[in-house]
Amino acid sequence: MNRRILALAVLGAAMWLTLPQEVAAFGGRKKKDDCSPCAAPAPCGVAGGACGTQYTVSYVDQKVTAYKTETETKDVKVKVTKCVDVKEDYKYTVLEPVTTKQKVTVQEMKTKVEPYKYTVLSPVTTKEKVKVQEMKTKVEPYKYTVLTPVTTKEKIKVQQCVAVTKDVETTVWECVPVTSKQKRTVCEVVCVPTVVTQTVAPAAPACPEKKGLFHRLCHKKDCAPACPTACETPCAPTTVQVTVMQRQVVKKEVEVDVVTYTKVAKKVMQKVTVMQPVTVEKEVNVTKCVPVEKTADRTVCFYVTVEKEVDVTKCVPVEKTADRTVCFYVAVEKEVDVTSCKQVEKTGTRIVKKAVEVEETVKQTFSKVVPYETTVKVAVYTAVPVAPVAAPCAPACDTGCSMSGGCDSYAKTKREGLFSKLCKKCK
Repeated sequence: MNRRILALAVLGAAMWLTLPQEVAAFGGRKKKDDCSPCAAPAPCGVAGGACGTQYTVSYVDQKVTAYKTETETKDVKVKVTKCVDVKEDYKYTVLEPVTTKQKVTVQEMKTKVEPYKYTVLSPVTTKEKVKVQEMKTKVEPYKYTVLTPVTTKEKIKVQQCVAVTKDVETTVWECVPVTSKQKRTVCEVVCVPTVVTQTVAPAAPACPEKKGLFHRLCHKKDCAPACPTACETPCAPTTVQVTVMQRQVVKKEVEVDVVTYTKVAKKVMQKVTVMQPVTVEKEVNVTKCVPVEKTADRTVCFYVTVEKEVDVTKCVPVEKTADRTVCFYVAVEKEVDVTSCKQVEKTGTRIVKKAVEVEETVKQTFSKVVPYETTVKVAVYTAVPVAPVAAPCAPACDTGCSMSGGCDSYAKTKREGLFSKLCKKCK
């Protein structure tokens, strides 16, 4: 950021120094009679003048001081608070048992034997006359009604199911094949010519055709010598390059016909047989139950009061005498051990946490600004004069440089504005 600001400041200063004084006074005001130079315009057929001045830009190296931020790590002593184990003495109170001898009055249980009277119920049996109910039986006639089934013929209406065939419009789904082109990736085996290096062993020399007595022995063993001489072909194998066809799997996209089936709804008339209920009158056998009265004999039970002599047992109270052991309490004075608790103060040692400030050395990183020299490119503008160029005649001072219609209109209106000096420059 500092480099950019510095470069812009140098560029602005160079442009300001190279501009003429009239342009440097841009925006100023003069007296109303400053349009007098309009009386001497440039001759006809000549264009240019001050408005035709051009500038060339060149860049020069300039050393400037820039600043950058660097970090630095230092050892700094700081105070930190740590918890330290510290032993301290403290007092506490405990209850200790103390046993003493004391005389107390207690109740002591004793037993003794004493006579007592009690009453019991003793059973006594006696003869008594009582009236009791005795059951007897007898036979008597009686009438009863039974339901006897009687079958008769009657005409009734019944429901029958009759098969009826009728035409019903139904929807039938048909699968229609549709063929479409789809891309598929297939693997294909192709033969690719490949150059390989092979080692070929030298061929053995052919057997010379000998026609003699022992020429048949040549076919029984190799006629080549064990190793050729130095002037002959060496025995070492030779390396040759041959072209072989190698199989490779290649993937490619092909278009295939794919058949898909689409459901198409179609309405057709079909014959459907349904069972339809029909009412029919028929003569059927109907069985009904008719009540019929009958007579029969039965045995019945009844009770008769009879007086009888029976044994009656009653409980009579009888008084008896016996001995029993009873318990009673007697007050007795005894010396017993009585334990009581007594408060005793003791001193102990315990470890507590205590905050202590300790000075430690830690590493901290600081930022600082460091100046350094660097070289930047600075633009320098140089004015280059331009030769006059032939141009058509125009009214005096009306060069079109003005923003309000040229110097002529400016002279007539006698107005001054922000760009008035540029207008006079164009004159």
